[in-house]
Amino acid sequence: RIAEGGEYNLSGERYRESVARQSNWPMAPLIEVATIESGSRQKGGAVDSGIPSIGGEQIDENGAIRFDKMKFVSEDHFRSMKKGILQSGDVLLVKDGATTGKSGYFSYEMPAAVNEHVFIIRANDAVLPYYLYATIRSGTFQQLLKPYIKGIIGGVSREIGNIEIPIPPLEGQREIVTEIEGYQRVIDGARAVVENYRPHIEVDPKWPVVEIGKACTVNPRKSELAGLDKATTVSFVPMSDMGENTMFFFSKDSKRLEEVGTSYTYFKNDDVLIAKVTPCFENGKAGIAKGLYNGIGFGSSEFYVLRPSDAALPEWIFLCVATPAFRAWATPKMTGTGGLQRVPRSVIENYKIPIPSLATQRAIIAEIEAEQALVEGNRELIERFEKKIRDAVGRVWGEGE
Repeated sequence: RIAEGGEYNLSGERYRESVARQSNWPMAPLIEVATIESGSRQKGGAVDSGIPSIGGEQIDENGAIRFDKMKFVSEDHFRSMKKGILQSGDVLLVKDGATTGKSGYFSYEMPAAVNEHVFIIRANDAVLPYYLYATIRSGTFQQLLKPYIKGIIGGVSREIGNIEIPIPPLEGQREIVTEIEGYQRVIDGARAVVENYRPHIEVDPKWPVVEIGKACTVNPRKSELAGLDKATTVSFVPMSDMGENTMFFFSKDSKRLEEVGTSYTYFKNDDVLIAKVTPCFENGKAGIAKGLYNGIGFGSSEFYVLRPSDAALPEWIFLCVATPAFRAWATPKMTGTGGLQRVPRSVIENYKIPIPSLATQRAIIAEIEAEQALVEGNRELIERFEKKIRDAVGRVWGEGE
């Protein structure tokens, strides 16, 4: 039976027949309820304008189409394409590369196509397009897809049409889609809050303005730790542990002081850290150290440490430097070549920030922290309603029964 397919794969999981057989609904191979095709780009690759050409980069992690990252094919190439032309309601599946299996949903009435790295999975009359999308996006389908990923860089062929999915009656599919779309509207609203919120400080022109280098000690000296027992436990914070646009971070890992190499950056509780290297700087990696072992931390040499003077609160310094405005000001001044560029120390030291009274700082910080609590509530809402979607689709597969 394996030989009949004409392809061989030594992964036993590929031929296991017991996967996802608990659904109460009839199962059907994907190829029986949808067509599967890919697209192309013209000779020389994508162009800068013309007809949108969607590849893996143009599908975000939430399944939305990223028009801000769009590539294009010429109108002549688009007219010559026999396959890969998009229709509203098409499901997209990345077919090769690092993001194989990533899915998206095309809901637009406009000329557009996919390139050779993406499958269009187009529902027929037996299945609703959005139901098909929710099924393909589900964790169960993604698990069933794994045995079909092969090759050095990973990739799938139209052989994925053999994967069976549950097919409720159309009325049942409509009920599921209505439920999921209701949850998705809540998620979209909450995500808009999370993605668009930015703390804003209304600056009074009467406030003193000083350079960061005068309001803070930049990169305090490790000599402050001279005489400290080498067996003292300290926090160790890799760059990967630092959040993006998140005010506080807490230590996770620890080392003995004697285990910390001389190349690591030293900081203490309430110090502000900001990444100085691409792409972490552009992504907003920064934070205020809290909960360090013995109040001492070490981390990547690609951080600047800002220790505020008595005239500034750590939260105030963070709100002044961990901002799109500062990043926009500093980015043109970065040095280095290729993909690895850094913000020079002099750039951050010379950046001027307002320093109102401590009472004013506390009042503004309190208001912003209240706003951020609401934003955090929206993040939790997203997580809860994403789980509701997973549960709704999981019931179709027979999960949790």
